[in-house]
Amino acid sequence: MNFDTTFIAQVITVIGFAVGFSIVVASGRYPRHIRNSLRAYAYGKFLLGAAFLIAGLRGDEMPELFIPLANGVGLGGLAMNYTCVRHLQNRPVRRFVPVAVGGAVALGCLMLLLAGGDLSTVRTFVSFAASAVLLLIAYEVLVRYEHRSVPHYVTGLLSAALAVVYLVRMGAGLSHAAPLGHLVDDNVERATFLLSLLGTVVGAINYILMASDEFNRELTKLAHTDGLTGALNRRRLFELGEIEFRRARRHGGELTVLILDIDRFKAINDRAGHPFGDRVIQAVTECCVGQIREEDSIGRMGGEEFAILLPDTGAEAGRMLAERLRSAIERQLAPLAAQGGVTVTCSIGGVSLTREHSQFSDLIAQSDSALYDAKNDGRNQVRFFQATARRTVATA
Repeated sequence: MNFDTTFIAQVITVIGFAVGFSIVVASGRYPRHIRNSLRAYAYGKFLLGAAFLIAGLRGDEMPELFIPLANGVGLGGLAMNYTCVRHLQNRPVRRFVPVAVGGAVALGCLMLLLAGGDLSTVRTFVSFAASAVLLLIAYEVLVRYEHRSVPHYVTGLLSAALAVVYLVRMGAGLSHAAPLGHLVDDNVERATFLLSLLGTVVGAINYILMASDEFNRELTKLAHTDGLTGALNRRRLFELGEIEFRRARRHGGELTVLILDIDRFKAINDRAGHPFGDRVIQAVTECCVGQIREEDSIGRMGGEEFAILLPDTGAEAGRMLAERLRSAIERQLAPLAAQGGVTVTCSIGGVSLTREHSQFSDLIAQSDSALYDAKNDGRNQVRFFQATARRTVATA
């Protein structure tokens, strides 16, 4: 079938409004950054539908007004796709970008028309602007997006392909004059509109898959992390510990486990209050994260106690890191401690993997035993497990 551009524009309008409405309705119960992304995408589809509606119905009347309006609204909607990708990654978003892009395109079209330009001149300018925005979206999805999967690659390649289509349209605008009035209805314009229609449908499907992928990752994060500190929860830490334990035993590698406990934390809560105690726990977590490597893992075992997994780390290196952690917490948390009129220090127990260890829980039990030694010896100390040492239990 040989559809004209006006009919294709009307179909894009219907699909744009339908997709936008559906996504707005479905966005309510998602986490905030995903919800913001969904709504930005929906608003972009509303603007795209409105742009094609204006373009398809304007006829011959007031082209100096309707042409800039249709193109400005359309490019503003396209720019919303860029902001929705930024939202989906939880990156900073400048809300004025779509308005700025749409306004700049509308103003540029108006100036070209007032200067005596024809529709081909406008088409060339708008095609260049659309290509630039589409390439920016492709770069954001294909290069900057973390944890990319198949829908991300499809979306990025689709954006890049549409950018090429609009560059071809720009070339057609440079080579063929077109008077003001109805939509251009040559082969290039029909092909561009049809591919834009295809991009609207396929792009919406892939975007929903991207948002679903991000939501699943968010659920996984919630299942694996502690809500107060962002550290791993006990269950996830033990899962990773079992993995690292088996890997070290299989390849003859090293593994050290540290148990860290905030000294006299009950007294901190009693004196400064539980909200201040939460701040102390968060600050200790941040201090530890700043001292360990990316391949290391820290988890909150419960209350004020943490465990740290140190793969490929022997006893001596583990002792040095534990002492660095103890010193850093004492030093860096001193200003916060002064606010609450308390002292914040920690005791650390550790153990390194040997042939005698048969399971990961042995490392946890022995590092916990070394922690009690550190507390019995006066707190604010580091102790490593010694098999022949005599042990007693200390109170927190």
